[in-house]
Amino acid sequence: MRFLVIEDEPQISAYLDRLLGQLGGVIDIVESVTDARHALSSFNYDLAIVDRMLPDGDALSIVTTLSRLPERPAIIMLTAKDAMEDVIDGLNGGADDYLGKPFEPQEFIARARAVLRRPRVFVSSMLSFGNVELKVGTNEATVAGHTVLLRRREALILEALLMRRDRVIAREALVEAIYGFDDEIESNTLESQVSRLRKKLSELGSNVEIRSMRGIGYILRMASIR
Repeated sequence: MRFLVIEDEPQISAYLDRLLGQLGGVIDIVESVTDARHALSSFNYDLAIVDRMLPDGDALSIVTTLSRLPERPAIIMLTAKDAMEDVIDGLNGGADDYLGKPFEPQEFIARARAVLRRPRVFVSSMLSFGNVELKVGTNEATVAGHTVLLRRREALILEALLMRRDRVIAREALVEAIYGFDDEIESNTLESQVSRLRKKLSELGSNVEIRSMRGIGYILRMASIR
């Protein structure tokens, strides 16, 4: 999963980053309407958390844009503008939920989980290939009947590979799927994480394998019979 936080207050965005970390996935944070539009042109998001009043305008325009996308994310407006007419404008503008500031963290997480459960966000809550299954939005995988908790980025790698099973995924696309654009990535970090995931799958008796395509990327396919 990938989340977009549109919030210009650093303390609040950092707090939202920690809260959304409970849901797994990649979290991108932007502080303006302009930066939000740039992020949306670069990535598809499962959930957008949107503050209204930003330095360069009212983010309600972003909500309206998001709500018209063919594969639209879930949208929660999180703003101090919580008068009844503001809530009505937000919901009519395309938001799935509207939460005023200040907010209770448990309520925020509950609302986020609720909008993420809606059918337009997830086609399936489970991805599978061969004897490997991954519960989307969690770090929990099942391999040959054995349940294993993966590290967060290992789960994101597996999710990306399962979504493109039997097709090559370019290294750059895999990096985009598991890292936020503010993350610092060392040259061999992705390779190390793929290697750990490959080893775990093998040790648990997986009948699929992650193959490296030199100079291109990776592919998840059925393992060769030896």
